[in-house]
Order: sequence, then C-alpha cells, then structure tokens
Amino acid sequence: MTGLLFCFGTGVTATSANTETEQEIDAMSALQMAELALVDTLYYKFDLWFPRFERRIRQLESRPRTLPTQMELLRFYFYMAGLNGELTHVLSFTSTFSIEKIQKDFLYYSGKAKDLAETLLENSKLSQEDRADAYFFLGLSEGYMALLEYGEGHLLSALIDGLRADNHLEDALELDPGHADAHVGLGVYRYGNTRLGGLGNFIMQWGQDLRLVGLRHIEKALEKQILSRPLAIKTLIWFYISEQLNPDNADLPDDNPLSPYVARSRTLYLLDQYERLYFTNVPEGFTGNKGLAMMKAIQFVMDRDYAQALEQFQKNLKICDTLIRDKKLQLNPKYLDTVKAGVKFCKLMMAAAGAAGGSDSKTCVLVREQIDFIDNGGTMIEYETSKIREEIQDVFYHQLTNVSSRLKCLS
Repeated sequence: MTGLLFCFGTGVTATSANTETEQEIDAMSALQMAELALVDTLYYKFDLWFPRFERRIRQLESRPRTLPTQMELLRFYFYMAGLNGELTHVLSFTSTFSIEKIQKDFLYYSGKAKDLAETLLENSKLSQEDRADAYFFLGLSEGYMALLEYGEGHLLSALIDGLRADNHLEDALELDPGHADAHVGLGVYRYGNTRLGGLGNFIMQWGQDLRLVGLRHIEKALEKQILSRPLAIKTLIWFYISEQLNPDNADLPDDNPLSPYVARSRTLYLLDQYERLYFTNVPEGFTGNKGLAMMKAIQFVMDRDYAQALEQFQKNLKICDTLIRDKKLQLNPKYLDTVKAGVKFCKLMMAAAGAAGGSDSKTCVLVREQIDFIDNGGTMIEYETSKIREEIQDVFYHQLTNVSSRLKCLS
C-alpha cells in the first residue's frame, strides 16, 4: 500500500529546495539531512542524497562505537533505507516489478537499522529519549519488512513483522509521548490491517474495525510538528480516497467520520494542503509530482469531472516521460499503461456525453474495448493492495457500463 516509507522524529517541515553547500550539509545531523532529503524526494532529486548518506555512514562506521555515534548511525541506516523505499514508490515497484539493486539496498539498510536498534536496546546505559528513538526506528524497520513481505505474498511473516512494528511504535510513544511521528506508523498499520481484512485482520486485530483508529492516529500526528508531514498527508489522501469507495460506507449518514461525504471533504482539503505546502515554490525545471497528479485524477474520475481528470492523467504522462528521459529512471511499464488507459478512458467518457445511442456507433465500440480491457485483466490503477485496487477499478468499470447502458450498446 502507499504508506510509511520515510518517517522521522520531530522537526520543521521544509517547503522548497535547499541551497546549503556540501560543507554545511556534512555538518548536519541525521535529522537535519533527512528533513531536506525528504522534501527533495518529492522533486525526484535522489541523486544528490544517496552519496551524501553513504559518505556519512562510512564516517560513522569508522569511529569508536560510543552510544552517541551508534544512535546517529542508526538514524542514518534508517534514512538510507527510507531513500531507497521512496525510490521504489517513484518507480512503482510491485510484487511483479522491481529493480534488484534498489531492493537489495533497501533490505540491507533496513536490516542494518533493525539489528543496530535491537543491539542498542540491550544497553542499560541508553537514556530514555534514545531508547524511545531506538524503539521508533526498530518499529519502522520492521514495518518496512512487513510491507516488502506483503508485496511478495508472504502473508504470515508480514503479519508477524507488522505486529512487532505496532508494538515497538507503542513502546516509543510510552517512553516519549511527544514522538508524534510514531502515530503515523501506528495509523498505517491499524488502518491498513483492517482494510486488508480476512485472516490478517482476524489474527492481529481480532476482526476489529480499526479504520477510524488508524485515521485518527495520522490526523493526530498532523497536529504536531513532524518531519513525515508530506508522507502523512499523502497517505491520508489515499486512505480517504479508499473510504469514499469502501462499500461498507455506502449507507452511512453524512456526519459519520467514515462516510463518503466526510472522506471526500478530507480528500479535497488534504490535496489542497499537499499542493500548497510542497508544490508552490518548486525547483527550476520541475514538471510535477506524478503521485499528486494520480490522486487528483482519481478524485476527478470519482466526481465525474473527466476534463480535469484527463488533464491530470496527461500531466502524469509528461512527468513520467521526464523521469525516464532526463532522470534516467526505470519506471514500471504497467504504471505507464495504466496512465495511458486513464487518458483513453477520460477521452471516451467526454465523447460519450454527446454521443447518440446505437450498437454500431464508434463510441459504443470504444466503450466495449475498454470494458473488455478490464474484463481481461487490464487495470486502470497500479496499486499493490488488491482489495483497494479493485475498488478503484470498479469506479472506472461501473462508469463504463453505465455509459454502455445509456447508449444502448450491445454486449
């Protein structure tokens, strides 16, 4: 699922590209570097940060193993894993598409962070603040492993690591209630486990519906000064889009916090906030963020505003072209296929608005092609969680079948 792959401690959220020199960056703490790096990932400036983090890790590994040095090394291991994790999102990794080096680096640094956190927690001299940090990074590293295991289809091990992550994030909050970023991790786990449903929800949450609990954890984090703000906002947008589509919510009154009405209102508010905070003052040459464009496109499709949705799908294609051509990034081909399918869908729906009925009409032929595309396994959205992907897919499918019925197209 779209979720937590780069969470930090507390700090000030950056809103524009940094202008610090390399000397100034080398003098920064792990938290300060991570703050700048996270915002730069929104603009796809990964190439600046991998060598910087690698250099600092090598320096720390060469020093005597004092507690302050080891704590800082733990943070750098985790943030290096986070950089690789964010890159997997940009490239749209799924269970069927990945790049071996990026996946290996992600696993390597996640494992290093997990092992070092466990070692530090065995040290009786660790301060309460550092112990809270160690539990926090341990929990998030286990969360990384759970996400990867889930994507690879290893459900049981994913559930076990997910439960460990949940427990250790709770430990962090118990030791330091001000560790607000831990709420983001807890929110992702508790919401996501419920939405996945089935055996995992039964084993880990006794079948309870913890969607609202999860959402409120992330909302609570946003009330604080957190470095994971851009990821928390993005995660909430996806979750609220999901709640608009969730058939369990269809008959809820508008004042229910899980109703489609409330979910849509929060989606629109958070989309505006996300864009205003991070995509107003942007680096020169930046063509846009494909995640933001996709979220806006899906919301416009749900609202049946096909002209606006088309604009966002086309913008997404332009962004992808820039990433492939200028950044030399290897995007998942299926992601590109889904964006192109979105463009075709929107054009078709706009054409259908003024089309005459009849099975021989050109519009009917195109509608039938898109219905067949979905029936034969094609997807309008590349999302690793099959349940949510299918619900988003149903939005497109139902709108196509409604047009087919209205135009009296033959099946």
